[in-house]
Amino acid sequence: SRRRIPTHPTLAARLWFTAMLVGLLRTAVAAASRSAAPRLPRSALEVKVTSLPFIPTDWVFRFAPFICRDRVRFLLRFNQISFAMGFGFFYLWAHTPYKCDHYEGFYESPLYNFVKNDLAKTGQLEENTRIKVKHFYPQTE
Repeated sequence: SRRRIPTHPTLAARLWFTAMLVGLLRTAVAAASRSAAPRLPRSALEVKVTSLPFIPTDWVFRFAPFICRDRVRFLLRFNQISFAMGFGFFYLWAHTPYKCDHYEGFYESPLYNFVKNDLAKTGQLEENTRIKVKHFYPQTE
């Protein structure tokens, strides 16, 4: 009647290990809350929430009182100006037509021209253009 030694952890060992990890986690959270990093002022944290884009809010109140006579008018102007700036950025700056953002007529750099001329001299350019797939879907005749 030999006693067998269990090869897997018992329930008591598992509970002890879990309690140890929970205690370690609690200690780490307490240490992290005590060593608080220097914080920015609340006004600096809320700048993106409470100001017009690229314009300090105190300048709006000083130089443009017609925009901010009351909270509702300020909110309305804030939304209008933000929408206009986003619309203008997208359609006037980021979506400028005919600025080499397509494959017909793009800028050919000197390195591109050099490599293209070397391929043309060896005849590889004609072979590459011959075997190039020009359509995603198979063409039916």
